[in-house]
Amino acid sequence: MEILIALSRGFQTAGKKTRLLLYLWLVYFLFSLFIAAPLCALLEKDFSRSVLGETIFRGSDLLWIGDLLYQYQNLGPSFPFVLFPLAVAFFALHIFLNGGLIGRLAAEKENVRWPGFLRDAGKYFGRFSRVFFLSLFVYALVFGILGRLISAPFNLWMKNAQTGWGIFWASTLRFLIFLLLFSCLKMFFDYVKIRLVVEDSRKALRTSLSTFRFLKAGFFRAWMLFLLVGLVFLAVTGIYLLIAKGFPKSGTGSLFLAHLWEQTFIAARLWITMLFFSSEYHFLKSRLAHFGNRTIEEK
Repeated sequence: MEILIALSRGFQTAGKKTRLLLYLWLVYFLFSLFIAAPLCALLEKDFSRSVLGETIFRGSDLLWIGDLLYQYQNLGPSFPFVLFPLAVAFFALHIFLNGGLIGRLAAEKENVRWPGFLRDAGKYFGRFSRVFFLSLFVYALVFGILGRLISAPFNLWMKNAQTGWGIFWASTLRFLIFLLLFSCLKMFFDYVKIRLVVEDSRKALRTSLSTFRFLKAGFFRAWMLFLLVGLVFLAVTGIYLLIAKGFPKSGTGSLFLAHLWEQTFIAARLWITMLFFSSEYHFLKSRLAHFGNRTIEEK
């Protein structure tokens, strides 16, 4: 019941604060334009009056990819120097927006406004950045060391498999285990960020330790809630793929509709991100209230 109540309240909060969705979508859309504009200008310059350009626009086949690779083969060594700053900019933006998102979701009685969103984004940027670097360390540690131990029996299974089915089932089970492990870590760092906001704490490491003790007291309930929202994401993704598969592969109108449908899916994904954080926030809040606002790890 506690899980369903948190999920229901998460839906209500995410539904009432849809202006956050507009902010997130707009910022990410402008960022994507910033990334795509130079590439589009380059393609326009080189291929706007060529047969290849017409093929790309029609979307009639994928052979143009080989022509593009040949055309820009000398740019390969410079790609890391271009991708690295773009990746840094994207993750910095992601951390910044998460601060505004969680801060506004936690301010239940306040209306969502752009100044308040930016204020929370700036306020929590440093704290969430420390959580981000801590998460990189934990991911590397878990999947680098524990991942090898998990993979060992599956590698042996695939090595001794007599048919392709044995390899298929071994690789599938290994993937599912890694996926579930990733979901646990993702959930953990979600609660760390939410708790930093709820307690207005600046201590990322200390909050991580207290969050670990908090989840130890109700791990399966918290994880079940996380997986339920994950099922919502899978359902939305399935609907998107099913409809997108029916779009024609050529023509100006079909390209426009496909792009519009893709943006709709991106907006849906952002809303589900809001649902993740809002449901987790209400679960944390209910657990704290249940224990008289004492730290749960003391119980």
